[in-house]
Amino acid sequence: MAKRGRLRVLLGAAPGVGKTFAMLHEGKRMREAGRDVVVAVVETHGRAATRCRR
Repeated sequence: MAKRGRLRVLLGAAPGVGKTFAMLHEGKRMREAGRDVVVAVVETHGRAATRCRR
């Protein structure tokens, strides 16, 4: 039987407080640990720290 996924919601009171950065950092950590990771939408607002680097 397949395990259910988990949803993590990161809230912040203002733009630039690190929600997207925290989500991507945690996703990268989980992926490096061999877990499946899915990111549905990322809005960078032009910030270089959250831009996708392929």
